[in-house]
Amino acid sequence: MHTAALSVVMLVLPACASAPRVPATAETIASLAREPQIVAVHYHALGTPGPLHVGGHLVHRSVTMAAPTRWIKDRFVQSVESRLGLQQIRNVPEPRFAYLERSRVTPDAWLLKRTFERGLAFDFYSPWQYLPAAGGRLQGPPEVQVRLLRLDDLSLLWADSCSFDAGPLPPPPLFFRFESVEKLYTPAALDRASGCADILVARLLGDPGR
Repeated sequence: MHTAALSVVMLVLPACASAPRVPATAETIASLAREPQIVAVHYHALGTPGPLHVGGHLVHRSVTMAAPTRWIKDRFVQSVESRLGLQQIRNVPEPRFAYLERSRVTPDAWLLKRTFERGLAFDFYSPWQYLPAAGGRLQGPPEVQVRLLRLDDLSLLWADSCSFDAGPLPPPPLFFRFESVEKLYTPAALDRASGCADILVARLLGDPGR
């Protein structure tokens, strides 16, 4: 029994570690222009549909949410395409599965390989936080992590992250489902999220001062 419990702990602890920062090399940037198949994906940014009132009682007192990953991904892709003159990035609009936040598990790159088979893939994901039913501030700045993977051998070509100040957020609407997590952020917060995307682009391309 004790051995089994220890094994679980040893498996979970590495998943809690911070995502590595892997600088892009000149060869990595050159590979973007040469590669005919590049995809950009993001992961589901809402963990719960609440808050929810049933019979006049508040059942869910908060919304589990992440950073606006699609918003940041879209801005990032547009900027990279513009600056490098690329036309082959396929920006996938639908989110991928909701990975397990409770273990801080990084999305499995093998599943990207199974879906897209070959080429390069940017994937964007974010740790989840809680927004109270009354609105207010999140526990900390929303953070987005991004990787560039070569799907043929699942090698990690680039990895980085950025965060931004979301500021105070309004109470989430009392719906069962949200169309997108972006609707929970204010326009000012989304502007700052766009700045986060710009930082990621600058770091990918090696701009000084980022």
